[in-house]
Amino acid sequence: MKLSGFTYIRNGSTLHYPFIESIKSLLPIVDEFIVLVCDSTDNTKELVENINDSKIKIYDSDWNQTAKLRGEIHSQKTNESLKYITGDFGFYLQGDELIHEKDYDDILKVLEENKNNESVKGFVFNYMHFFGGFFSYPKKKYMEKIFYYDKETRIIRNDKMVLSSGDATGFAEISGKAVSIENGNAVKMPENVKIYHYGKALKPEYNYKKEHNTLNINESNLIGKLKIWTFNFSPKIDKYIFSDLNFLEFIDRKNLQFHPEPIRYLADGQDWEVKDFINYKRKPNAITRFFKITVYKIINEIYNGIKKIIHRR
Repeated sequence: MKLSGFTYIRNGSTLHYPFIESIKSLLPIVDEFIVLVCDSTDNTKELVENINDSKIKIYDSDWNQTAKLRGEIHSQKTNESLKYITGDFGFYLQGDELIHEKDYDDILKVLEENKNNESVKGFVFNYMHFFGGFFSYPKKKYMEKIFYYDKETRIIRNDKMVLSSGDATGFAEISGKAVSIENGNAVKMPENVKIYHYGKALKPEYNYKKEHNTLNINESNLIGKLKIWTFNFSPKIDKYIFSDLNFLEFIDRKNLQFHPEPIRYLADGQDWEVKDFINYKRKPNAITRFFKITVYKIINEIYNGIKKIIHRR
């Protein structure tokens, strides 16, 4: 069995993605790792090259952001990297996702068991989403409320019948049928085998910068700027960060083994607390907040209505 890793990255350094740590976490169990480096203005490509591992194959790509591709450029670039893999299976990790070395054997065992079952198009992982730092994560009942998903497909069968879809969080068969447990074309990895997601494990100023970059990619200029005006971080984060933080579970900061090995040094170097988010951007008073959210909702409704009319034509 041959296993390929694949990903894409753009301005990983500028946006503080742990993309090098992500690649290193998967390298030991793959036979090749495809890294699509999109048009970047920082040292992203140089850092990937400096890993200096013969398994890594780097391909250059553009970042031709158009209104039509807004939000979908993520799946477009994922599929562009996917086309280069040569393994029986492809393991996709986004630039802020890692796997733990303790799970290597379990992952490979499940793949071997299903190698010849061609009806299985993908493999679904549980998620560990960190929030506000390396030592805090949402309690289970808040997981989907904040991160939208608590499990997702991250390994696919490389039979050219599966593609990344939407904003690249999941995959679908070329017929449009989502690769999922519910659709019967995916297998669930053991409960203890997780994807470790560090997208919101950043200090407040980095998180703020990353959230706004995401808005600029996924939204129109108007709605993106409107959200930035309305919310401190994003609708999801604002709702919870100005609370008593009871929605979080906390990990002992001495327990670095909780994390995959490549990222432990970053966890050990955390020099902020979750509560720092509250002070980074002052919470607006109730009247101001109500006014801004009301304006946002009205304009957003009008904008979505116009989009529907245009699409019908």
